[in-house]
Amino acid sequence: MNNVIYEQVAQNTENSFFYRRCTSWYKSAIGYHQHPELEIGFVIKGGGQRITDDFIENFREGDIIIIPANIPHCWIYDKLACPADERIEEAFIQFPQAFLDRLSRFAKEFQETASFYTNLKQCLSVQGEGAEEIRHILLEFENYNEQQRLIGFLQILMLASCSGNSRYIGHHAFNGIPIHKNKQRLQAVYKYIIENYHRKITLGEVADHIAMNKNAFCLFFKKSVNEPFTVYLNRFRLQMAVTLLNRTDQNISEIAYAVGFADIPYFNRCFKKEYGISPAEYRSKYKR
Repeated sequence: MNNVIYEQVAQNTENSFFYRRCTSWYKSAIGYHQHPELEIGFVIKGGGQRITDDFIENFREGDIIIIPANIPHCWIYDKLACPADERIEEAFIQFPQAFLDRLSRFAKEFQETASFYTNLKQCLSVQGEGAEEIRHILLEFENYNEQQRLIGFLQILMLASCSGNSRYIGHHAFNGIPIHKNKQRLQAVYKYIIENYHRKITLGEVADHIAMNKNAFCLFFKKSVNEPFTVYLNRFRLQMAVTLLNRTDQNISEIAYAVGFADIPYFNRCFKKEYGISPAEYRSKYKR
């Protein structure tokens, strides 16, 4: 089982924050981790699923996420949601609480913005026009000098904190309590599903992955998620099927196999039970 990694963010005494833009293979993204710095993340290319504290959801190109200090998180890229060359691209800014403290003391005009991030206990997904402006700034960061980057960073902080420009991610605020062993196990299960849902997964192999026997794992997962593992796995696969129906021209059989269903009629029955219509009807109605 993979434990949470405590990331050591690069420190630079000459700058108030750390910025990086990188391209890599989709499977090389950092695992489940946390750090005392706040983070602004921008997905330039690629998609998949993200885990923030105890919440899992899809992400896609263009997403802008604000991560408060010490919240465990990871981005797990999915080959089916990435470019054909399997390369992803992302940019992020990390900055310490001390920067916000200095900002508050230096300029009263920024006290409200700094206070917003100081008190932030949930991840934020930036939406709408605010997200579009932030994307533009971050894409230009490579061409900025240090002074321009600082001004751009302050603009990003203001845009993301504005009412109506963001939504909270997850069910509740992060309480700062050290990560319990059971939560680490659950995150390891989520990660295993995300990386292997496209093939047959047995209860035994998942139980082995988190060092539990099969019966104990079944009880643990149902208690943690309020539904059996197989039900959760099927629902996750159906969600991925919806993504492919929306974003590709693959036929229904290809999609069923791609998300781990070996039996096409069974896939169709499961899909209709979950969404009320067949996969073909869903594509006809909702594909953008």
